[in-house]
Amino acid sequence: MEAVHIMKYQRYENESDEELIYRVCKDKDLIGTWTDVADILNELLGQEYTESKYRKQYSAFVKMFNANENKFIDNDEYVKEIKLQQQELKKERQKLSDERVELNKQIREQARRESFEDLIKRVVCENTEPIKVEVPSVRARYVTDNDILAHITDIHTGIEIDNFKNTFDEDILKERLENYIAKIIDVKRVHNSENCYLVISEILSGIIHNTLRIQNNMDLMQQFKYVSELLSSLLIELSNEFNEVYVYTVMGNHSRVSPKKEESLQGENMDILLPFYLKARLQNIYNIHICDNDICEDIAIFNVRNSRVMASHGDKDSPKNVVQRWTMMFGEKPDLVLLGHRHTNSLTTEYDTKIIQSGCFCGTDDYAMSIRRTNKPEQIISVVSDNGLECIYDVQLD
Repeated sequence: MEAVHIMKYQRYENESDEELIYRVCKDKDLIGTWTDVADILNELLGQEYTESKYRKQYSAFVKMFNANENKFIDNDEYVKEIKLQQQELKKERQKLSDERVELNKQIREQARRESFEDLIKRVVCENTEPIKVEVPSVRARYVTDNDILAHITDIHTGIEIDNFKNTFDEDILKERLENYIAKIIDVKRVHNSENCYLVISEILSGIIHNTLRIQNNMDLMQQFKYVSELLSSLLIELSNEFNEVYVYTVMGNHSRVSPKKEESLQGENMDILLPFYLKARLQNIYNIHICDNDICEDIAIFNVRNSRVMASHGDKDSPKNVVQRWTMMFGEKPDLVLLGHRHTNSLTTEYDTKIIQSGCFCGTDDYAMSIRRTNKPEQIISVVSDNGLECIYDVQLD
């Protein structure tokens, strides 16, 4: 009989001595006498205790359980309290885990920002000499009733395009930019305009699409240096025609450093290098003003005559709701809104605000062809007087 009992009762994996003693003693009536129980437990535990030891220990177990039975079984509030405490413990553990993840993210972002700042120092602060110009003879300033407001958006420097709709490379870009600056000067002379305001956006082709990586014949730094130097020389041409030239830069999506939008940090964008470069390069030109975006990094806000102008690249803003959103955002309604990004010229009106949307310099690329969108290279020149927008010129660059 004893051997049968021992074979019947085996010790469970990870079962403690107390758990085993309680389980076997609980079956005393099925096993037989307390001596039989002691034989089984001594065999399983490797002990030589008398039945008295196990009997008294089990009795103590039972008394303790019965004394606290209401807490373990009947007291729902006690059980709920334990569960709540467990949930709070899990929450605290999760908070600690989230804090560690957020801290690591901040450390990574800070490291990337510092790397980007080092890039700025290398590109802008080193080897960027101011353009040497002869001190101009005193030129009489003139006063007229209007100014020029012009886009230079979606330049996409560095891309090579050769399809049945369009041909484009850095030489064609240079030609189109020069022709566009010549057109601005023509409009200035027609209207006898006094000052010129320029909004520049998305200077690079970038790396945001795989098709762009294939089509680009310059890396990001080559793209940046080429277009920055080209713009510097063209701004000098404008400075010889206008009393004052004001330049604003807004960030475009093509110019971000990271291909993936979700991995790109705010401000980690090659467009924001342009003002630093132009300030360094054109510091000797007294009437060229490279302006900062003091209120919002990617939105330029300024006045042209009596008109409040707000400008962004347009990838985050829609012509249908930009007036409402910016009015709520800044607490004032713009008179003129300038957008790019969509590669087509247009003029619409929302709540008496004129929304001027400019095209691009590059024209139809392979990515546009793949989504069945084609367009000619074009930009818009606006004439603004004390009464507001007087007229716009739909400038075709091809």
